[in-house]
Amino acid sequence: MCPFRLVDDDDMEQLDREISVIDADAGSTLFEDGDVADGVASIVEGSVEILKRGRVLATLGPGTVVGELSLFVPGATRNATARASTEVRMFKWGADDLHARLARHERLATAILADMAYVLAAKLGRSTEDLVSLLDAAGSRLPVSELERFRSRAVQ
Repeated sequence: MCPFRLVDDDDMEQLDREISVIDADAGSTLFEDGDVADGVASIVEGSVEILKRGRVLATLGPGTVVGELSLFVPGATRNATARASTEVRMFKWGADDLHARLARHERLATAILADMAYVLAAKLGRSTEDLVSLLDAAGSRLPVSELERFRSRAVQ
């Protein structure tokens, strides 16, 4: 099973050499908010809860990825905590030495980066829709001055 949709069959052997398999028990923490973002992982089996300030923001299952920002932002840190809600198996592709890997295995690295760009664009679209929904809900009950204050805090 290929964890990244755009990887060509001809590159599967190289991908197998570059990924690591992560197995986690239910309830275990995969990473914490603020940890160094060291790569992108694709969930192969099980489900993972994404938490921020103790709240579950999402539950992700097979075929979803976590850590995509680490490929685009050198020195990035995790912006949420990930906890296995069931037994989990993930394939991880490290963010280290990305430029050298692009040079050595251009087609494979480009396919993974293009897939992650798609994931990021989809998440940004959903976040924008969520923010507009929140602003619409707040605007229907708050005076304009309060709405402006709310918007300025949300943007920060």
